Amino acid sequence: MKKAVFLAFLLCFLFTSNLWGESISQQALKKFQDRVEKDLQGKVPPSFIEKIFSSTELDFYPQIMVKSLTWKEAELPYYQFLTPERLKKAKEFLKSHYHLLSQIEKTFGVDKEVLVGIFMVETNFGENTGNWPVLDVLYSMAISGEKEIFEPYAQKANIPLNDTSIKTKWQKRSRWAYRELLYFIQICYQNHWDPFSIKGSLFGAFGYPQFVPRSYLVYGYDWDKDGVVDLYNVEDALSSIANYLKKEGYKISATEEEKKRVIMRYNHSEPYANTVLAIAKKLRRLQVKD
Repeated sequence: MKKAVFLAFLLCFLFTSNLWGESISQQALKKFQDRVEKDLQGKVPPSFIEKIFSSTELDFYPQIMVKSLTWKEAELPYYQFLTPERLKKAKEFLKSHYHLLSQIEKTFGVDKEVLVGIFMVETNFGENTGNWPVLDVLYSMAISGEKEIFEPYAQKANIPLNDTSIKTKWQKRSRWAYRELLYFIQICYQNHWDPFSIKGSLFGAFGYPQFVPRSYLVYGYDWDKDGVVDLYNVEDALSSIANYLKKEGYKISATEEEKKRVIMRYNHSEPYANTVLAIAKKLRRLQVKD
């Protein structure tokens, strides 16, 4: 997916024990802050940005970029979502939210069973949304693009930054994170959020549907019409997933292969998309009713 989101529950399990922050020189931090202020000029007051970068809560986690460069999505155990216990939970969720899901399906033209599948795989129906501070994650990945800052950690992890493939991936990830950081700061300012209060996955995705900041801005949907897209609200979360898929070309009448291609825009993993479709297929066979 353009939001680069992974399974939050796995990330919490694997990495919450590694939450340690490293220091950044004041000169490097000020340089980075000035860049952010310049790029958000006219969108976010400098005072809001200053408060973020002068806060003792701001931490640099170099291991996030290290993990990003060594991550292997294909190795994730997606098969666990097709066990009888998990499918029973999916069935119960579909039944208890049948009316809402049917309304969303009708509004966006997205199969309700697919929405349930994505909701389960992403965060186990909101139970595992991640414990990493989103601001720190995006800041850490963005500033890791500075070679003099990240190179010592890369060397410790035996990551050769001069390798053409790794260098390309490293620079791409850093640029992506910087853009997402700018979006996130804007969102926090507009919604009056404490930037340090939002927790998510190791790679900056947050909420029940695990959106990254740009996805929040582009695909977030305020289903309950309270004026704020709340990705920790079931109604807004499910409708935001549906809105994402609709905008990316999802159609109920499409073939399984066409649906798979759209789901892979939500998450670029083919095993992920196959799992979501397998869950949806099994739920349809159960013929769940309200």
